[in-house]
Amino acid sequence: MTTEQKTVSNHVLIVGAGGFGRATASLARSDLACGVAWDVKGFLDNRVDLHNPSDLPILGDPLTYQVQEGDIFVCALGDPAAKRQYSANLRKQGANFIILRPDLTTGERVQLSPGGLFERKVSLGPDVQVGELVTILSTTIVGYDVQIGDYCQIASFVFIGGGARIGNDVVIHPHATILPGITIGDGAVVGAGSVVIRDVAPRTTVMGNPAKPFSFR
Repeated sequence: MTTEQKTVSNHVLIVGAGGFGRATASLARSDLACGVAWDVKGFLDNRVDLHNPSDLPILGDPLTYQVQEGDIFVCALGDPAAKRQYSANLRKQGANFIILRPDLTTGERVQLSPGGLFERKVSLGPDVQVGELVTILSTTIVGYDVQIGDYCQIASFVFIGGGARIGNDVVIHPHATILPGITIGDGAVVGAGSVVIRDVAPRTTVMGNPAKPFSFR
């Protein structure tokens, strides 16, 4: 009996070839879909001085790259503004940003949007809604009924209580705790280890326990 080799017709390009991009490449290669539904083709990055120790090549600049048949994309950039900037050209061409989720635990009726990147041991409770190009790093717990907007970056070991509302372009740093029912406004930043017990206004940075507004001087 002979076994026919299956042809993989889709090829993942990772936007961002830095350390996070290389970590994302490793995550993608560990996904059961890798080698079956798609393979990892390389990176898109425009930093001319970037050292790339990976065996995967840098195939172009995300600001000018022309999407080819079979290309699918993962965004490995942490800063929400960078996500918007470097995905814009690709999205205008109708690029398919896949959901990378090799070890994601979800409750019922969870809604995930294109471009989601979920590292290992992330848990989403029932009826959670996650926006486009959201990254949630390892060992983070998101409670029931939480809504997360587009382009957010949520770090490792974060807890988000049930019913919380996270706006667009929000950054939550490691070990932060968001209490149930809290609203985090668009563009806000929550510092590492913070405990958020009150709503956070848009474009505000909060730090501490309890978290309070903080400005860099």
